Amino acid sequence: MKAIRNITCIIALATLFAGCVTQHQMTTPFDESEFQPFVGKGTATITGQAFLKTVGGEVRYGAGDPVILTPVTPYTTEALLAERSLQLPQTDPRLLKYLHTVIADGSGNFEFQDIPPGDYYIKCAIVWGVPDQQTGGVAWAKTYVGDGEIVKVVVTSQ
Repeated sequence: MKAIRNITCIIALATLFAGCVTQHQMTTPFDESEFQPFVGKGTATITGQAFLKTVGGEVRYGAGDPVILTPVTPYTTEALLAERSLQLPQTDPRLLKYLHTVIADGSGNFEFQDIPPGDYYIKCAIVWGVPDQQTGGVAWAKTYVGDGEIVKVVVTSQ
């Protein structure tokens, strides 16, 4: 179910920016050993709020949207940079098992509990508008959380 939501988010954004998005062939190899520190249950918590500002200064929250927590590795860094340059990365399907997904509340607030310590990317696709005319973008942040720590993160455009 989580994998389907992640893929749905990416497809929605690709459709939204269809004229701008190109495919990106990953050049960094997927090294499963780099993900091992992020496997299993930990004692850390990451909380925060996901939102974007419109050109007019209005705040649009990630209300009800999936928030994705991704371990920082050379592979995921290349994928994120590709996404930020409007290139859709063709990622290895093994990546899905290392992603954590929660749904933001009505104010864009989210919480990831019991995660291992380490560096993480946090992303949330936020789309708004009427059915025939939608706009939006991806709010994102990078953070570190230590063992047993609680970190609060603002996830927005950067």
